[in-house]
Amino acid sequence: MFTIFIRTIKDKKVFIIAYCLFAVLMMFMYVGMYPSIRDKAAEFNQLMENYPKEFFKAFNIETISFDKIENFLALENYSIIWPIMVMFMMISLAGYGIAREIEKGTAEILLAKPISRLKVYFTRYLTGAIVLLFFTVVSVFSVIPLAEIYNVDYALGNHVKIFVLSFLLGLAVFSVSLMFSAMFSEKGKVYALTGGLLLLMYVTNLISNLKENFENLQYTSFFYYYDVNSALIENNMDKLSVCVFVGVTIVCTTIGAIWFNKRDIAA
Repeated sequence: MFTIFIRTIKDKKVFIIAYCLFAVLMMFMYVGMYPSIRDKAAEFNQLMENYPKEFFKAFNIETISFDKIENFLALENYSIIWPIMVMFMMISLAGYGIAREIEKGTAEILLAKPISRLKVYFTRYLTGAIVLLFFTVVSVFSVIPLAEIYNVDYALGNHVKIFVLSFLLGLAVFSVSLMFSAMFSEKGKVYALTGGLLLLMYVTNLISNLKENFENLQYTSFFYYYDVNSALIENNMDKLSVCVFVGVTIVCTTIGAIWFNKRDIAA
């Protein structure tokens, strides 16, 4: 199991480092520009108020204010940029973990070794979870040294909340992706199915925010439960969001493990 873990990390090290560097650079940009925006917060707040309300509803933005770094990051980073990064990252790792091995024909060699399929599956899963944890720590908590450098006040507890919520979102996405990776023999199908599902969730959340008649659609979307405002601005962890992400993680991981354990790899 350790050998599989090390090999995956070595194979994807450039990919992982690139994502982490990009996330830190984005945080550096936001924190670096924030003092200037904070000094003109009243003007920016007035400007944002002139935008159509539907624009902010589409992105689940409730608090329009630049008085605190948390408000600014919620709008600029966590509402769009961070979820996109983690989704691409997790889908790629999941497709590489199993479907790519089957597609290249190397899965049969791996499974010929004295190790059970379940161990292989959960080693791949643990590897993805560790990479996600590392990325989330780096991308979220890089705000602390940067805020100290730029003399920006921050609320540590709020960033801990968004860290937990963001990690759970990434874990749910990875669990869905790895389930598809266990079911199909081409990584392209994993990317298409998971990406298509997430796009559908985004659209349903968008429609539910804009049309009151479709309000109940929001409960089918990860984007509804990824409540950035509640976690980062209000320092509140919504229990329903935690239950949904944990529930999806458990169900999809279980289905993926059972499917991979029973499927015909040659199929």
